[in-house]
Amino acid sequence: MTEDELYMRRCLQLASLGLGSVQPNPMVGAVIVHNHQIIGEGYHHQYGKPHAEVNAIASVSDQSLLKESTLYVSLEPCSHWGKTPPCADAIIQHNIPRVVVGVRDPHDKVNGAGLQKLLDAGIEVVCPVCEDECRELNRRFFTYHQKKRPYVILKWAQTADGYMDIERSDAEQIHDYWITNEALKVIVHKWRSEEDAILVGGRTMINDKPQLTNRLYPGKSPQRFVMQYGEEILSNLPYTVVPENVEECLQIMYDHRIQSVIVEGGRKTLERFIEADLWDEARILVGSQCWGKGLAAPSLTEQPYKTKTIDHNKIMYVRRHL
Repeated sequence: MTEDELYMRRCLQLASLGLGSVQPNPMVGAVIVHNHQIIGEGYHHQYGKPHAEVNAIASVSDQSLLKESTLYVSLEPCSHWGKTPPCADAIIQHNIPRVVVGVRDPHDKVNGAGLQKLLDAGIEVVCPVCEDECRELNRRFFTYHQKKRPYVILKWAQTADGYMDIERSDAEQIHDYWITNEALKVIVHKWRSEEDAILVGGRTMINDKPQLTNRLYPGKSPQRFVMQYGEEILSNLPYTVVPENVEECLQIMYDHRIQSVIVEGGRKTLERFIEADLWDEARILVGSQCWGKGLAAPSLTEQPYKTKTIDHNKIMYVRRHL
């Protein structure tokens, strides 16, 4: 591992602390190094607040060292005014002679302009470094700006024998048919705090009346969407109702600046996204019980890249390449 890669990985660690708080901005971390020692660090904490580079510069106790230092940042510094001034200008004003950038910013207002501004100021620029890791961290941001749609996460729970719901004719006889344990409930609410939106189908809303909020983990709740199906009656809902056509649904979310959405079911809704080939990640929660009958869970051709076991339950993670 090179020295540049070492410090860039520290930038990524810092950047990840902004998950769920900075959207629609990307997660960004920055490190300032002088004579092989870190003298400043920062990350983007919250949308509308100072960016990573500005926080890192402000953290340096001896500002005179900046003119002899290297600034590492996981994403190209912005070159335009938004909620805050351009970070490229702050770097230039502090006479930082070398900047190492993880990956180029795909946003139309940046996309190379930040790098060029630094080069025009006579700053040595190295880019990319740890590019795949930097893109992976901000996969929601990259998907939104490059594919012009939200990053789509499919999520469902299924029994050990592959069922995700009971037969509705059995509903009155079965009062407790929750599939996974309490620990996984908390994890699901953590996921909700990290994403912009959550979506369920109209039939799921009618049958289960889910709250679709984050109640078990610190942080915000996602915006709530319900997919309309045919003539289903979905009036008087405190949610945005979207069309059953997946492309139209995602276009509405894109127009609402939704960068990521968790699709939590039911099966028909999940299968619509799978059949349309418009999904990026799946998180499948597997309980320990067997039902022997019920509504079969969706199936994917992709294999999990990671499986976690938590108190006899499992989470299988499937991810497609950006």
